[in-house]
Amino acid sequence: MAVLIVLRGSSGSGKSTVARALQKDLGGVWIEQDYFRRTILGERGNYSPLSVELIAQSAALALRHGRTVIADGVFNASIYSETFAALGAGHLGPSLFYAYDLTLEETLHRHTTRPQKQADFDEHSMRGWYHGWDPLHGITERRITAEETLEETVARILQDVRSPADSL
Repeated sequence: MAVLIVLRGSSGSGKSTVARALQKDLGGVWIEQDYFRRTILGERGNYSPLSVELIAQSAALALRHGRTVIADGVFNASIYSETFAALGAGHLGPSLFYAYDLTLEETLHRHTTRPQKQADFDEHSMRGWYHGWDPLHGITERRITAEETLEETVARILQDVRSPADSL
């Protein structure tokens, strides 16, 4: 059964690392917000309606074809809440939403462990992008905190996927 998994958080929080691990274990389609916006559409800056719709339609298409979707990105709550509510309601399988709840200092620390990304954006940019805990409207999200390791986060999500009734 197809599962919708959404990982949200500030830049540098660890979303893509978890998504990569989940895709390795589960297969499925990985929808990385930055890749869709920057590489496919060539966008910089604020969200465009086109990028929101492309992500939503890609996820919906994969779910309709029975594929698990792992979506990761900042996914600003004021822009994406309605989109994710519709996606969750629009398929028969479980919808699992997770959001990082990290301090700015922790996010900056995690960013320093990724030299390849440090060239893409710096601390000043991250400070401007940081929103803190910003839950989706009308959707229950499971928090991922700094105390939880990468391995623990992945294991918890995999457990939720395998036993979705227990995790709701």
